[in-house]
Amino acid sequence: MATALTLIKGALRRIASYQSGETIAPADEADLLETLNDLLDSWSLQKNLVFGSVENVLQLNAQQAQYRIGNPTCTELGEPPFTGLLTLNSPTITNVTNIPADLVVGATLTDSANVIPAGTTVIAIGTNFVTMSANATATPANNPDSITYTVPGDFAIPRPNRITHGFTRYAQLDFTIEVTMSQSRFLEILYKAQPGPWPTVAWYNPQMPYGLINFYQTPGNSAELHLFTDTILQNLTATQTFILPAGYSRALKWCLAKEICAEYGYPISEAIKTHAAESMSLIKALNALPAEKAQYDRALRSHSRANAGWILSGGYE
Repeated sequence: MATALTLIKGALRRIASYQSGETIAPADEADLLETLNDLLDSWSLQKNLVFGSVENVLQLNAQQAQYRIGNPTCTELGEPPFTGLLTLNSPTITNVTNIPADLVVGATLTDSANVIPAGTTVIAIGTNFVTMSANATATPANNPDSITYTVPGDFAIPRPNRITHGFTRYAQLDFTIEVTMSQSRFLEILYKAQPGPWPTVAWYNPQMPYGLINFYQTPGNSAELHLFTDTILQNLTATQTFILPAGYSRALKWCLAKEICAEYGYPISEAIKTHAAESMSLIKALNALPAEKAQYDRALRSHSRANAGWILSGGYE
């Protein structure tokens, strides 16, 4: 268990810019947190640095073949936060003068005073108030507070860099979807509006700020969709507590130290290079996937010679 601040302190100690017990200047803390999130964002692009796979349980809509995936914040879309009064132990944001047109039920909320619990969503919207799924943990000193909201797509999950597997669950049966189809293969499909009980293939187009997933066949049922996406490592806050697999804390400290050397005028020593490379290689070795075994239809593996054993199975082999 760690926080972004412990990783930052560990990196600063490795370049001799911080001693245990010393207070980090707020400006340095903010800059280093940005650098750490940039580093994690880059790590998310490297398959062998990503641990685990997230199973997202979603819902298909009958007759809908294309879905937007993502849950960007209003500021990422170039829109301002809204303001309102937050009160200790109250789930209601009052005195909201301008309700954003794209604020919807299910949007995730954060605030500048950090009194809205992580993962809090909108459950109701009124003329000048917003009801949250959790109570505010304090009354901000500066009230009204500035509140950022997300604008969810059809699938309100973080926009995935990579979709690895998927299936549709219908009538308690799981039907596999080939989710790694390329754009060129998908475009070869002659009639893309072909209806079916559930989709069989999908092409993921990782656009910004929403990714687009296109299914074939067009689902005829509102079935449960399971999409497996790579874990995204990004957007930490300074005091946010999170759990890392073995080896990640050490690797992040050494790699962050290597990243900030230029900013702090510290030469990249051989020790930093060696430890950063070694710790990353251990993670890559852990996350490397074994080659999948080829599978063949049993009929293709049957012996060409006459087999009198059919009398025991009735031919149903």
